[in-house]
Amino acid sequence: MNLTFIHINYGFLPTTIIQLEKQKLPLHESIVTVKSVENKLEHIIDEAGTAIKEKLKNVLKKNCGFNDLKKISSILTGESTSIEGLPEDLNGNDLAHFKYATSSDVERSFSRYKNVLTDNRRLIKIENIKKVLVIQCNTFTD
Repeated sequence: MNLTFIHINYGFLPTTIIQLEKQKLPLHESIVTVKSVENKLEHIIDEAGTAIKEKLKNVLKKNCGFNDLKKISSILTGESTSIEGLPEDLNGNDLAHFKYATSSDVERSFSRYKNVLTDNRRLIKIENIKKVLVIQCNTFTD
C-alpha cells in the first residue's frame, strides 16, 4: 500500500484515538465517535479496508459491554426510556453514573487503585483509602 492511500483513508485514526482518551468525555460523544469511525471505514473499498471493517465489526459485535453502553447512552440522551436488555442490577440511579463512562477513564481509575492498594499497604483503613482516592482523582489531570 502506498503512504498517500494510508494517510487519506486512515489518517483520522490517531486523532480519533486521542479524542477518545480525553477525560470527562460524555458517553454519548464516545459512541458517536465510534460510529463515525465505522462510517468512515465503510467507504474504503480495498482489500485491507474490507479486512479492517470486518475486524471492527467483529470486535464490537463480541463486546456486549459496548452494546450496553450504547443502550445506556440512548437513555441518557432521551432517545430511549427502556432499560430492557441491560443488566438486572442496574437501576435508574446507576445509569446517571455512566454519563462520562469511557474506557480510558476506567483504566486511569485502575491505575490509581493499583497505586493505593500496593502490597506494602496492608494496614490502610477503608476510610483512608477513600480520602487518598479523592485526593488522587482531584489532582490528576491530562
